[in-house]
Amino acid sequence: MKSREVDALISEGVIVRVRADGKAARLDLTVARSHLASAAAVVDSDPVGAFALAYDAMRKALVAHMRANGLRVRSGVGAHYQTGRYGLAALDGQGIDGALGEFDTLRSLRNRSEYRGALVKEADVYEAISHAQAVVDIVTGEIDG
Repeated sequence: MKSREVDALISEGVIVRVRADGKAARLDLTVARSHLASAAAVVDSDPVGAFALAYDAMRKALVAHMRANGLRVRSGVGAHYQTGRYGLAALDGQGIDGALGEFDTLRSLRNRSEYRGALVKEADVYEAISHAQAVVDIVTGEIDG
């Protein structure tokens, strides 16, 4: 984990220190993997739902990483955005920079589909699943490895 960038988020008050909880982190990863499997199963019949599941899988993997490291995003407006910032700060340089860089794009599309009725294409879902899988795999390796 890149401590300088994470320390900057802590100094900003975006991230707060809490007790590390490996058990909760592993549970978050179990849920993330389940979301990925569900997303893949319904992509054709429910692309909007599948996209939301894939996005949540990525977000929950990042939350798992925080939990395992005794951190969490401060609650409130923008918490998902800040979760993405944390991912970039903590996991940059681990071969998933593209996936992490897409987190905010996925978050934005998820918000547009959730709150403005924007349609999600199957290609968007497959891309989201791919990015989420990369993040879940890296976080799993860090927590279990």
